[in-house]
Amino acid sequence: MYTIKRAAELTGISVATLRAWERRYGVVHPQRTEGGYRLYGPDDVRALAIMNSLVNEGWSAREAAQETLVRLSGERRAAPADAEVATIDRSELMGGAVAPVVSLLATRHTQADSDDAEAFVRAAERLDAAAAASVLDARFALGTFEHVVDSWLMPTLSRVGEAWAEGRLTVAGEHLVSYAVQRRLAAAYEAASGRVDGPTVIIGLPPGSRHELGLLAFAVAARRAGLATVYVGADLPVEDWVTAMEARQAGGVVMAVPRLIDIPPAESIVRHLRAAEPEVVIGVGGRFQDSLEDGCVPLGHSIAGGVAVLSRLLRIPA
Repeated sequence: MYTIKRAAELTGISVATLRAWERRYGVVHPQRTEGGYRLYGPDDVRALAIMNSLVNEGWSAREAAQETLVRLSGERRAAPADAEVATIDRSELMGGAVAPVVSLLATRHTQADSDDAEAFVRAAERLDAAAAASVLDARFALGTFEHVVDSWLMPTLSRVGEAWAEGRLTVAGEHLVSYAVQRRLAAAYEAASGRVDGPTVIIGLPPGSRHELGLLAFAVAARRAGLATVYVGADLPVEDWVTAMEARQAGGVVMAVPRLIDIPPAESIVRHLRAAEPEVVIGVGGRFQDSLEDGCVPLGHSIAGGVAVLSRLLRIPA
């Protein structure tokens, strides 16, 4: 148990802010000593760290508190048998209903997978970019791109986030390994360019959203499946989605909605796309993908499964 001063030190939040968040948003419920002093447990510290991270990314305090409670309640609901699938669910990558392929891959998690994930986290702790790259080299040599991403990379990135929230990693360490993954995915995206012969798909994130590693992995897998992908990246203004679709005569669009705050701009994108081209296929990933309507198609958690869904909609042979 931690005093309020120690909890503030562990999370990087001032004592005054910590009290305000407890009072206004109910993200923590510390115990009280007989003398009335607050005592915070590990779960309280984790909740505060998550909320603080979201606020630092630009979320409002209210939105950050709501998202923190969503994440923590989702973790508590996960049954032990579903632990691996639940880890993928928390990654905020291609959220939604878990495709059967993910469940199958998750059950095959081995000690080697755990060892390599821990080695990746340790590389982040030491700010050792070479070690992080070495782990990625070894993992991607073990199977297809889609298998490695679904069964190891995404759960490992979730583990990196948890290590940061627990105080094992600095922001610098988390950024270092995220950049290593981004470089790897960008290289894989370019390497897949020779396989493109299918319909064009625009892939990106709504304005204000920057959680792009999962979406970039999806773009790689889509290109490997033969789709002519146009990856427009993070934080794309609403009007630019229509411009991109019309410029490339795209038959499909894919975006991710990882946060509550991403829902309104994503809905605006859908309205503009439908007004310009009512028949365009709109696939959606991310934790809040089921929040979008107007004929949008949830793509689920699995990179491979999501690409298969999109390919069927665009009538690409399996």
